[in-house]
Amino acid sequence: MSAAAILPWQHDLWRIVGEARSQQRLAHALLLAGPAGVGKRTFASALTQTLLCEAPAAGGYACRVCRSCVQFAAGSHPNLFWLRPLVDDKTDKQKRDISVEQLRDMGDKLVLSAHYGGAKVALLDPADALNTNGVNALLKTIEEPPPNTYLLLISERPMALAATLRSRCQRLRFSPPSSDEAQAWLQQQEPVLTGALLEHALTSSQGAPLRALAAHRSGLLDLQRKWRSDWLDVAAQKRPPTAAAVAVGKDREQVSAWLSAFIVFLAELLRVRVSGQPSADIGAIAARIAPSGLQALIDEAHESARRITTSASPQLVVESLMIAWWRWSMARGAAAR
Repeated sequence: MSAAAILPWQHDLWRIVGEARSQQRLAHALLLAGPAGVGKRTFASALTQTLLCEAPAAGGYACRVCRSCVQFAAGSHPNLFWLRPLVDDKTDKQKRDISVEQLRDMGDKLVLSAHYGGAKVALLDPADALNTNGVNALLKTIEEPPPNTYLLLISERPMALAATLRSRCQRLRFSPPSSDEAQAWLQQQEPVLTGALLEHALTSSQGAPLRALAAHRSGLLDLQRKWRSDWLDVAAQKRPPTAAAVAVGKDREQVSAWLSAFIVFLAELLRVRVSGQPSADIGAIAARIAPSGLQALIDEAHESARRITTSASPQLVVESLMIAWWRWSMARGAAAR
């Protein structure tokens, strides 16, 4: 694996990890924590291949030609264990948790001798999918780690993990890159992302370049732009809130994506409202709604995102939020509240 496998904004963190490893200070349990779309899995993949490589190259990167690297590239390395929630045979949907059986099986395999006498690596992705029993099973492995074994835990919500687990891991913090770095990288990947489209892609992804790229390639970015137009039309009384809600549809996954986009939109409004920064399309609306009103909407949207994972009706959830949005955006004297 070459240096190109590391994203441009990860070089400093790669150097720090490489120095820790060369000085034998790299912990056997690492928590890769940060928001979605900033490259945690890209980094984890590069680090895993390096840990397994039999002849690392300059800069700590994997050589890409030894038998370990060849097997890693083929997805068949015997010393690598990548744990994710399994797919339920009955529903054909991914389960919520990484099961305790998966963790116990991993623990049993980690104590065996490594192939080629090298390192063993286990990735838990996401670590947020560990339940209480799973955490207890993992703690046994962390507290008595087999020699030359590394556990990489990937998490978007590290504070949701058990404190006993977090305290036993060395945390690697991943943050969004600077706006300039993100824009340069995105334009390299997709030259069509320029101007307002590029700005919207990063704003809607909260500055996470990989998330922005995925949204563009999946068509989600176009949906997000349409939804934003609908929200502005509702606020301007050009579109009834119920009509905007119906247009979202009843698909639970799409409604979940709509809720995420709406939360980002409200956060952008709140930022403009508090800072007083100029904004061509949302400045007037932000001025009409008090920060307390925007925060109330954000809280309601977060609660809706939680409810949508249960049996709540997706369409009713969206309708309720759109009516609340219409009321707040239309309320006279709202800025004084």
